[in-house]
Formats: sequence, C-alpha cells, structure tokens
Amino acid sequence: MKKLAPSFIAITVTLCLYNSSSYAIGLPKAVINNPQCLIDVPKFDRPLVEGDIQTLPVDAEANQFEALYPDKIIYQGDVVVEQGNRTVQADRVTIDSHDKSNRLVTLQGDITYQDNLIRIKGNDALMNLDNNDANITPSDYHLVNRLGRGNADEMKLEKNRYVILKNGSFTSCPVDDSTWSVKGSTVIHDNEEQLLEVWNAVFRIGKVPVLYSPYLQLPTGDKRRSGLLMPNLNYDSVDGIDFSLPIYWNIAPNYDATFTPRILQRRGVQLQTEFRYLNQLGLGTVAFDWLQHDNKYDDDRDRLLNGQNYDDNRHRWLFYWKNDELINYNWRFKADTTRVSDNQYLTDLNSKYASQTAGYLTQFYKIGYNDPSWDITLGYRHFQAFHDGVRDSLYQTQPQLNMNYYNYDFGPFKFKTFSQVSRFLSSGKNNPKAWRAHIEPTLDYTITNTWASLSASGGLMATHYNQDNIKKSIERYQNLDKSVNRFMPKFSIDGKVIFERDFDLIEGYTQTLEPRVKYTYIPYRNQSNIGSYDSTFLQYDYIGLFRDLPYSGLDRIASANNIATGVTTRFYDESKVEKFNLSIGQITYFTKSKTSEHNTEIDKNSDTGSITWASDNFWRITDDVIFRSGVQYDTRIDTISLANTILEYRPSSEKLLQLSYRYANHNYINTVDKSSLYKGYKQDISQAGIVTTWPLSQTIDAVGSYYYDIKLGQTADGSVGLHYSDCCWGMTVQYGRKLTDWDWISHDSKYENKLSVNFELMGLGHNRDVKAKMLNFGKLPYTTAFE
Repeated sequence: MKKLAPSFIAITVTLCLYNSSSYAIGLPKAVINNPQCLIDVPKFDRPLVEGDIQTLPVDAEANQFEALYPDKIIYQGDVVVEQGNRTVQADRVTIDSHDKSNRLVTLQGDITYQDNLIRIKGNDALMNLDNNDANITPSDYHLVNRLGRGNADEMKLEKNRYVILKNGSFTSCPVDDSTWSVKGSTVIHDNEEQLLEVWNAVFRIGKVPVLYSPYLQLPTGDKRRSGLLMPNLNYDSVDGIDFSLPIYWNIAPNYDATFTPRILQRRGVQLQTEFRYLNQLGLGTVAFDWLQHDNKYDDDRDRLLNGQNYDDNRHRWLFYWKNDELINYNWRFKADTTRVSDNQYLTDLNSKYASQTAGYLTQFYKIGYNDPSWDITLGYRHFQAFHDGVRDSLYQTQPQLNMNYYNYDFGPFKFKTFSQVSRFLSSGKNNPKAWRAHIEPTLDYTITNTWASLSASGGLMATHYNQDNIKKSIERYQNLDKSVNRFMPKFSIDGKVIFERDFDLIEGYTQTLEPRVKYTYIPYRNQSNIGSYDSTFLQYDYIGLFRDLPYSGLDRIASANNIATGVTTRFYDESKVEKFNLSIGQITYFTKSKTSEHNTEIDKNSDTGSITWASDNFWRITDDVIFRSGVQYDTRIDTISLANTILEYRPSSEKLLQLSYRYANHNYINTVDKSSLYKGYKQDISQAGIVTTWPLSQTIDAVGSYYYDIKLGQTADGSVGLHYSDCCWGMTVQYGRKLTDWDWISHDSKYENKLSVNFELMGLGHNRDVKAKMLNFGKLPYTTAFE
C-alpha cells in the first residue's frame, strides 16, 4: 500500500496534462474564478479588424525616419508599427517593399509583438506584411486574454494560426510562477484548434523533470478534443484504491464517447463507456459498464456478507439508455432504462446513472402521438428490484395505453376524456395478474378574472378489470373477483379569491390574502374485490389538500364528501419580489373516506371531521438568507405525520451554509409504504443536517456535510473536504463516511469510508463545478433553498 500510493499520485499529477474538459452538449466556458489570475495577462480590447491583410494600411511612428528611395524605409527610436490587429514595438524597424507581394519588415532591439491571439517579446525579428508570418529570436510569449505563456530559442508565426517554437516551453501559470511547465524540442500552438503539440516533451514540477513523452497534446481553450481527461484517484475502506482515467473521443460536433478504465484494488478492472448524441430528432445517452471478474464480490457471496441477497452471476455490468426524441411534429419517443447485473451492483460500484436508495431500477419506453385534440401514448414499464420482498410486490405495466381527448369548442365549457388500457404483471408467482380498462369523460366550467376564479367539474369514472391467477387460499386475495366493473361519478367546485392591500407596517410592501375552498364528492364503491396494482397513498402537503384523489393510479379511488379550505398570504416589496408567504389548510370530511370495508389502520381511527392539516412557508429573510418549511398533521394518529425545514445562508456563489431537518412519523410511513421489505418501521425518521462550503483563504475552500439520525443516535451521512485552487493548479481532498446497509447478524449499521484526491491544472479545461461535485459526495446530495 505504501509503495503504491506515491506511484498513483505521480501518475495522477502528470496525466492532468491531457485533460481537455470536453462536452458534447451544452459545453460550458472555462472560468477562472480569481480575477487576480488575469492581472498580468495581455489584453486585446480593440475592435477586431477583418479583411485581406494585403489591403490593410501600415501606420508607423518613430523618433527618426529615413526613406531610401524607392522601396526601403527605416524607423529608429521608440518605433510603433500597426497594421490591422497587430502592433509591433522595437528600437529599429526596416520596411523593405522591393517585392510588392512580399513586403518584409526587419526588427531589432527590445521587440514587442502583439495581436488578438499572442504577445511576443524578443531581440531580433523578421516579419512579412502580406501573410502575417514572422520569425523572432529569442523570445518570450504570452497568450492574449487567457492563461498560457513560455519562451523559446526561436519562434515562428505562420498563416495567422500557428505559433512554432524551437526549444520552447509552455505553462498556464501566471508570470513569476513556474509551479509546472512543459518543454520540448518543437512546440506548436494551433490557435484555430486551440491545441498545443509538443515533441520530446518533458513535464516539470518546478525545476524537477517528472515525465518524458516523445509527443504530447494539450488543450489551450474550450474546444472539444479527443484525448485523455482528468484522472480520478479515490480510496475507501471497502475497495481500497480506486483509480480511473477517462479517454474522450470527439466523434463529431453532435456525437462523442468516453471510455474510462477503472482500477479497483480489491475488485479488479472495470471498463465504463458512455456515448452521447444530439441530432434533429432529439438527444440521448447510452452507457455500458463491464467488470469481467470481481474478486471481492465472489468473496462476499461465499461468506454471505449481505445474507442471501446475491445473484449467481460471474460478470458485473450496468446498462443505461436515456433518449428523448421528437420524431416529427406529432410523434415522439422516450426511453429511460437502467439495468444492472446483480442486486449488490450499485452498493459496491456506484453509478452516476442510478441510486440504490429507491430499491429498484426502472426500464421505461414510450411512444406518443399528439395533435390539438389528441394526446396518445403507448408505454412499457419494467422494474428490476434488489430485494425479493420488493420484487414480488412490484407490478409492471406491459403495456399501458393512455389516450386523452380535448374539445374546447363549447364556449365556457371544456370537455376532455381520459382513457387507459393496462396489463399488470408481477414476478410473484402467487400474485394476481390483470387487464384494466378505464374511461373518464369530464366537463369543466371556469369563470376567472384578475382577482378571483371559480371552476366546477363533473365527470364519470368507469373501470373494468379482468383478473386471473387469483389464489383464494391467500388471505389478502380472498375477496378478489375475476371480472369487476366499477362506475363512479365525481363532482368538484373550486373557488379562490385574491385580496390585496398596502402593508402599513413596512413602507412599500404589499400583502395579499388568498382564501381557497374546494368541495369534492365521489360516492363510495367497495373495491375490496380489486387488486392494488399501481395505487399509492399520496402525501398531503398544502397543494395536495386540493387534489381530487388521495391515491395515485386507478385501483383505489376513495369516496369523498369533503371540503378543503386554505388560505395563503404573501408579502411583496416595492420591486414586486416575493419576500414571504405562508399557507395553511385542512380537509374536513362529512362522511368517512374509504375504498372498502377493510380500511388501513390509520383510517380506522377517525370517521369524519377535520382529518388532515398542512402548512407551507417561504421567507426571504434577506437577499442572502432563505427559510422554507412544511408541516403535515394527521388527527388519525394525533401527531405530526411529516415535517421538513431548510435555512440557507448564501452571500455569494463561493459561500454557503445550510441547516436542514426532516421528520416522518413511523405510523404514517407504515400506512403509505406497504412494502414487505421493511416489515414496519419501529421508530420515526428524525434527521438533522448541515451543509457548507466556505473560503478559508483566497485559494482554499472548505466543503462539508453532516446528517445525524436523532432517533437512532448515529451518523446517517457525512463528508469533509478541502479544495485548493490558485492561478496555476488545483487539488481536492475529501473524506466521507456514509451508511450503506444493515447487518442483520450484529444488528448494527454498516458504513463505508471513502477518501478522494483529485488534481487539476488551470488553463487546461478548468472544472468550474468542483465544489458542486464535492457537495454531492454522499448519499444525501445538496438541494438549494433558493430555487
């Protein structure tokens, strides 16, 4: 281990030279955050001169002037010559126009040449006024308006594009800072391709040579180029050293690919591939990762480290495809699919394309058609679950046809029809299967003006089920019927008024008061003879109080005879910026809401009255401080069911401090989430967190996050890191500890410790999102309160 670490670090530093920061879609500009880095960089702030250089006039100034008839002119003493975008200063300048198509300029003594691309200093030079070629010896140079400088024994400018150096050097460090440099026998700057080519290259840290290469390519701008990208070096307590080196292939302006060999010390070698495309139809990403043989996975499986939750696979892989295409004006196609080789893949190897926390992966495909009256989609949805309990409880829709029809030609009335045909399948052998057909015509009437709105809606929900594979011997399926028809009318009326006044206590402020009332009626139908295939109980935040149905999907349509009431108040400053809002509301049931006589435990505690309260709050305390919160109270459990709050201080893009808290009552969770995997929560979820990024100096930033589970009395997730970045190079060191699993034998939480080290060289594709990536180091990523 001690012998390997320095080698990996050395490789990482030297391979930074190849980084080209390339992106196929939405290429960001390179950003130097510290303006001090550009103080000594030469500027070109004149209007750019276009046109044939042979026709551009030559202007010259000097202390002495001598004309040698008919074709030679000599300037001496503080000579300044300008033509187009270039300016030359020297002690002595001789212009020879003997050949009208090859006018030559000889420069001597204290020469400074600058155009819109480069500034050069030397002692002797020969220039061609007709093609912009030049030869300068010896010379120092600096790129214009960006980092990049060096010197050479001899320098040539050719075709207003190439800068050719003999025995030259290059560094993107500022003047008087030579932390790193590259020297070569021949160095060519291609300003059009934003590329530096070096032959017999020697990379130096300070004055110490650390790498030789017969040929080296470096990017000098933001243009996408094929080559090596920034390597990544990590270490964690499970996998040991984790080193990856991305190889970028710029196939075309709208196509690119990245191949990333990844070495995991205790697992083996993984190859990660990604292909991105952007065409007239749309955009997409295809990724495939492959690990031929995972030594540690085989070991863990033999020892049953995570119980019996292992697959019998030799190779480990991940496939990802996301596609969003508009085939033509009416037709569209979408794909969003991720699949892995085994249940432990995302826990062991991680991926930017998916997360283990959901408990499953989705493979979804949809083709759609739409015009002014119709919106039709045909979809296919399959799940890959990571646990047997989840796998057997999930239902796939294979396929699902949705049809929406709109007709707004009835004056103030709007008519629409939603219809759906679905086939539900499950991997659980004892689970029922079903075909479901649903049609839902609705007629809406709305009156609205600048301060109020009133809408009434009525419709009919008709559903037919054809269920098979019904195991009557299983208790929860005893009431299911093979063929079921369900007809349910619905009616709702929703009104909202906005009152506005000047707020006397704060000058220039305006306050609004926005009461809202909605009545909903849906008669009761016993649905105990229908399986639950795609219905989930929805959360009741303030907006959710005013939805018609408390369940997603169509299998559970609860009866409703209730009124939802709420009020929102907002405060605006003199610039009409919203500074504060508070919403509070409740649902009052006149009759019990139910879907069958076999209601959940939470429904059995109360029949009617005020059941659910919800409140949301936003407060812009200052331009730099925002507070958000939400609380949901359920009288059936006589306590708060859900709560969350965020307080964020963000005085600049470089400074951030966020405090957060989230709470969920375990009785409420057990009602909403019926997954057999967790077998009932024994305690509430109560977690507090802090996230920060803060500059410690002009070059060092601290980034950290910490989430603590109050009920369990343990860390849920945490990381701390330092990011160093000066005008020459940068380095990130970050350590994190995250909760990964539960040990059913010792009854303790299982953690993974991870150390990450990354390097960057400024001016060679500087990554402006370094700190954003550091904030997303753990399983609980940062979410801003400012959006």
